[in-house]
Amino acid sequence: MLFAMNPSSSATGNRFAQSIVLLAGWLSFCTTVPAQTNNVTSGNGIDYIINGQSDPGFTLHRGVTYVFQLSNVSFHPFWIKSSPGFGSSGAFNDGVANNGATSGSVRFTVPANAPNALIYQCGNHGSMLGTLTIVSPPVTPPEVRIVHIAVGQNVVVTSTGTSGWIAIPEFKCDLASVNWTPVAPFTNTFAGGTNTTSFDRLDAVCGSPSVLIRIRNQQN
Repeated sequence: MLFAMNPSSSATGNRFAQSIVLLAGWLSFCTTVPAQTNNVTSGNGIDYIINGQSDPGFTLHRGVTYVFQLSNVSFHPFWIKSSPGFGSSGAFNDGVANNGATSGSVRFTVPANAPNALIYQCGNHGSMLGTLTIVSPPVTPPEVRIVHIAVGQNVVVTSTGTSGWIAIPEFKCDLASVNWTPVAPFTNTFAGGTNTTSFDRLDAVCGSPSVLIRIRNQQN
């Protein structure tokens, strides 16, 4: 997302015209992760065949929904469990719909407090079993939105932020360049959901009044 701003219109009394292009970096948007579907059959009666594999292990992310679509498992009830056992013994039902089903699907929305290790198992055959490793999704940076820039003797950039993340300014002198350089030194304060980032002008560094700047959020 590219923002071009005229500093003379955003900084009152600015006598030092400088062409600055702002690139809001590391944008993340709130999106809903679609349910992930896995096809389950009874296979040879010794293993479940899931997505063509015998009793495969899965890594599941907290907050994501997983669907186990059942086919030809009439005598092999599909259970999500915290420990192995016959029938419903050890069943883990938090976030699970239709646990122990023999038709339709078992739908598992992994709760935030789910343990790190679960299993799936046939209620009638102990060998039809596989591991479910539960992990938290990777932390993504908050959405960055530059709301104001003032250019005078130095540059002051105001951007949206989130507690626990610091706004780090980076720059490059040529739009065609693929490399960004961290601005040093700089100061950053965060208050009321807003980062205020200040640093010296970069005219002398780039040898030109045209500078490209982006704000990158990084965890403290």
